[in-house]
Amino acid sequence: MQYHEAEFLLSGAQQSQWPASDLPEAVFAGRSNAGKSSLINALVNRKNLAYAGSTPGKTRLLNFYLIDQKMIFTDAPGYGYARDNRSSAETFAKLMDPYFRYRPNLKAMVLVVDGRRKPNQDDILMCEYGRHSHLAIIVAMTKTDKLSRSAMLTNKRVIASDLSISESQIFPVDSLKKQGTEELFGRIEQVLLPKAQ
Repeated sequence: MQYHEAEFLLSGAQQSQWPASDLPEAVFAGRSNAGKSSLINALVNRKNLAYAGSTPGKTRLLNFYLIDQKMIFTDAPGYGYARDNRSSAETFAKLMDPYFRYRPNLKAMVLVVDGRRKPNQDDILMCEYGRHSHLAIIVAMTKTDKLSRSAMLTNKRVIASDLSISESQIFPVDSLKKQGTEELFGRIEQVLLPKAQ
């Protein structure tokens, strides 16, 4: 497992609170229980860099992390909770819309999906929103440790079809055992830092 330098920069709910930076950025988006924070921790080989809350949807801020002094990972709030609460959905939209619209160095979206489940309408809409924002879409398929290899391959095809994305852009990962994380990190780096490849 490669070592990566990682530093928490800040949390912010509005544009004035975002870190000033010209580094390329990737946003991690997904349902509240998809495992975004655990995935970020696994990618940089740290246990507690990103906070993984016990209550899904509790985090309502954008959390910014500086990675290897050359790129930024942004952990977005999970969007699953928004379905059951109109005010929460509006809060989520008010947070994310300006971020997608006015963050010029945002280059990629890592869409984190639970590998055991079909993408729901929220996942599909988020993927389409990323495309509309001209972001490179990378799908991290988490919790694959709970699947047989044949089930994982079947689910990968279903996810690719539902999200209208190539299977080559879907990366099965196991955050606990850190399987697949180096491949995913390499793809993110390839998208954000193409001249370095």
